[in-house]
Amino acid sequence: MVDRVRKPAKHTDTLNTLKDDFGIFSSYKDALIFAAALGFSRGKSVEFEKSSEPIPLSVFRGEYDKAFINVLALFENKDSGYLESEGDKFDAKIKLFEEYACGGLDIIKNTIIDPGLDPQSELVRLILDEETKHTIIDDITALGV
Repeated sequence: MVDRVRKPAKHTDTLNTLKDDFGIFSSYKDALIFAAALGFSRGKSVEFEKSSEPIPLSVFRGEYDKAFINVLALFENKDSGYLESEGDKFDAKIKLFEEYACGGLDIIKNTIIDPGLDPQSELVRLILDEETKHTIIDDITALGV
């Protein structure tokens, strides 16, 4: 059973920039949650093998952390078996989260970090861009789908 969340080694610098250099996120866990949400929103999931120091799964205990990871798996797989706290589906759920986080980190690196833009203001812009793509009508009408 998976007991850690892997951080993609290729994004060590990106994570350090977001957490340490600019202090946008107080932890790598928070940066990964944000990146996974961005990756999911943009439909970008990226597999990776090489990991930097993984984060113990117990760190993902915040009010929304586990709920977000569960909803991500439910939306992707439409199978309540992914809510289990162990087993193959649990492991697949964590891998799915890791891959969406890697996709989100790709987006952040390519659109903000590499061009040398200010990460704080550009992340705010990314959030606002995502909000304008969705309206309350979209959310309500999607409930019946």
